[in-house]
Amino acid sequence: MQENTNSAIQAIIAISSIFTLVAAFVVAYLLYFNQRKARLIAEKKTLKEDFEKQLLRSRVEVQEATFQHIGRELHDNVGQLLSTAKMLLGVTEMGLPAVPDTLQTASATLSKAIQEIRQLSRSLDKEWLEQFSLLANLREETERINAGGTVRASCNCSIILQMPAAEQIILFRIVQEAIQNALKHAHPATIIVVMTEQDHWLHVTVTDDGGGMPVNFQGMGTANMQRRVQLFGGSVTWERLAPQGTQVTIRIPLQNIGL
Repeated sequence: MQENTNSAIQAIIAISSIFTLVAAFVVAYLLYFNQRKARLIAEKKTLKEDFEKQLLRSRVEVQEATFQHIGRELHDNVGQLLSTAKMLLGVTEMGLPAVPDTLQTASATLSKAIQEIRQLSRSLDKEWLEQFSLLANLREETERINAGGTVRASCNCSIILQMPAAEQIILFRIVQEAIQNALKHAHPATIIVVMTEQDHWLHVTVTDDGGGMPVNFQGMGTANMQRRVQLFGGSVTWERLAPQGTQVTIRIPLQNIGL
């Protein structure tokens, strides 16, 4: 009887050990299977990301090549044609006893078109973009406005910016949009751009003395400004001044620059 009991106990222990081993094997297999599945998913995700990066890189390279080709065509072809036309107008003006106002206007418009073509061709050049200077381009923008003779623009920006060229381009587009909005909608006599650094924040103000922006104005340009400023984690506000004018204030935390 005792032997039967011992045999039963041993059988139970053996069966329990077998079940424990089987359970351990199943658990180990499931862990291995899940780990392998997770690894395969991660590898697939990595391959997909690499493919998308290569595809994006290829698209960027094609775009850069296209832009450079367009830029060269604008500068070497269209720009030269416009310069030749301006030269011919100049020759015609010299042969006239009195130059008509329409001819003078045409010559001035052609000069402006040549300048715009040159700026556009430079903006499509990769090397120019990599060496982009926000302060230099803001000064050129104000000089271009002053050349028109109807609006007086100034740029008080003496700080040293430690920003990658790509971020300087984005910030320039924001400020440029503020200037263009003032010219289009406020019709000011003066526009003043000021750039300062205060408490680790970059402050840029664009102030005009025009009629002011329309109430609750919201266009594609202002939406683009807000979206671009958000890329830096900053803010942009519009304030109507007394007795007239508008001030656009752009604030960007310097710790977010270069990220």
